[in-house]
Amino acid sequence: MTASLTAVQPSRVGSDDTTPAELARVIAALRGVQPQLAGRSRQATIQTLEQVAADWIAPHSSWLERAVAVLPAATGFSGPMIRRALPTMLAPLAAPALADLVRREAGDRQGPALALHVLPGNLPGMAAIPAALSLAVGAAALLKPGRGDRQFPGLFIASVAARDPELAACLAAPYWPGGDRACEDVALAAADLTVASGDDATVADLARRSRGRFIGHGHRISFAVVTAGLAGDAATAADLAFDTAVWDQRGCLSPQLCFVVGERDAALALGAAVAGELARLADILPPARLGVGDRLAIRRLRDESEWATFAGERARVLAAADEAAGTVIVEPRPAFRPSPLGRTLRIMPIASVEALRDLLWPLRGVLEGAGVAAEPGRRLAVTAALEACGVHLVSPLGAMQRPPLAWRQGGRARLGSWFDGDAS
Repeated sequence: MTASLTAVQPSRVGSDDTTPAELARVIAALRGVQPQLAGRSRQATIQTLEQVAADWIAPHSSWLERAVAVLPAATGFSGPMIRRALPTMLAPLAAPALADLVRREAGDRQGPALALHVLPGNLPGMAAIPAALSLAVGAAALLKPGRGDRQFPGLFIASVAARDPELAACLAAPYWPGGDRACEDVALAAADLTVASGDDATVADLARRSRGRFIGHGHRISFAVVTAGLAGDAATAADLAFDTAVWDQRGCLSPQLCFVVGERDAALALGAAVAGELARLADILPPARLGVGDRLAIRRLRDESEWATFAGERARVLAAADEAAGTVIVEPRPAFRPSPLGRTLRIMPIASVEALRDLLWPLRGVLEGAGVAAEPGRRLAVTAALEACGVHLVSPLGAMQRPPLAWRQGGRARLGSWFDGDAS
């Protein structure tokens, strides 16, 4: 490689809003170093990226300590949450998962010269995997941070630079506000591949304006399923509460609802136990800062649920005094209604797995993940019903926030879709 960086340049890591002219220079620099990246040993590149991931997830990681120092103020998440949850965003890159995915989905194919990744701003850490996948297939990566995660992409690039400055030179994370059409036009015109996350309208707009291949990830919802035999199990409640509390439900794999396959008494027992676990977690993993609008939405749902009746039956509201600390609403009838987030979980009984399948089938276009706690004899039937309804990731309850690198988000091969025909 002819170009190298011994330190990440401030203009390339998203500290200030960039201008279209500055962005064009960043893109030119990326294109200038990409041919050297493409000529590198793929195995050596992957090994370096595995080392970077190991640096982040190691006990007493200095990179994690830096993140804990800066991300709470930048993202609103608590320091304990960053410390506990951020390593899960890097762990999928640990050996041998990255090499296996590249071999299976890319083979010997060379990636695009320049990949643009429009990142969501709801969670920190989302830049790591797109950046690593790009480098692994020889693509320079332009990372567009979301408004809520402007710090992590720069930290990640710096961690790559600490291992291999030449590799880090093939990454850049300049920030511009979402909807800045002048910068968007520059980036979209330059990118050979654009992978974008956002609301459905934003994704559709970016797809229409992209020059190169486009892959969009719009709005998705996840939920949990518990069979009655495990609804009274303390571990089930702890796992469901943990999946609900991690990242305060801001991720697309966070459960917003839980269906209990059984009677209402089973749902009530689970709801009471989950509420207790959420109260405990509020001390261990303090909730994120909520805005006034978020608090009002949670308060409104609590009030409406307390007063609404369902064929003569009222919902049961189990809530902490602090709106951010947890709300569990046990409803008497099944319905697929998202929650206002902020550790707010709807729990409801449903008569059978067949009834659950009938309820979910019309929603198959917006479902992403499901956490399942089921007796061994019922788990296969539950999983089959969920997958038939378009759920892309079925996980054990308690592991919803630790998706494998091979997760087919939106039903697409994570890396293979960069080459094959299921982009959209």
